[in-house]
Amino acid sequence: MAQDIRELMKNDSDSKESLREGHTRRFENLLEERLPIQEQKTSAKGGIYLWMKIAAVLIVAGGIVFMVYNNAFAKAEDQQLVEVETSEKQSAEPEVLLSAISPEFKRVEDYYLASVNLEIARLEITDDNKELIDAFMKQLSDLDEEYKSLNREITESGVSDEMVSAMIENLKLRVELMIKLKSKLKEMKNAAQQEAAIQTV
Repeated sequence: MAQDIRELMKNDSDSKESLREGHTRRFENLLEERLPIQEQKTSAKGGIYLWMKIAAVLIVAGGIVFMVYNNAFAKAEDQQLVEVETSEKQSAEPEVLLSAISPEFKRVEDYYLASVNLEIARLEITDDNKELIDAFMKQLSDLDEEYKSLNREITESGVSDEMVSAMIENLKLRVELMIKLKSKLKEMKNAAQQEAAIQTV
């Protein structure tokens, strides 16, 4: 039963059928018909992809140019602002703050200013207490102007014990003002709560 494959192949090649006449020509014509159509489709797709690639490159390049232009323009504006601020600082007389006199005064000044700013940040402004808060803020603003005036005097006449004491007293008055404001607001709140309790009964 076992046969040699070589023998089978020889026998099979002898009985080879020939192709019909014109088969090769028909096959080539069919290939020519279908191959150019496929090439046209791929070239049309290639054209679309080419345009998409070009558009993507232009968009990316435009974005880069835009970013570089904005950064350069922003840097130029910042540089101009810094130059203006520097010239203004140079033309104005330098302020002498308590913090510039000694480290102890700096701690005192920082403590008082931080206390005042903390109390201002904690304020709850409502329609009922807005007028009171505005009045206290006006007084605080007056104290701030007085503090600046004391700074100018120290700059012009030099540091003296009286001036330093006046500046520290100004800072103390600010804190006391905020404590008074806080107690007034608490009184107003308690009065409003009592009134609300009476109305509910």
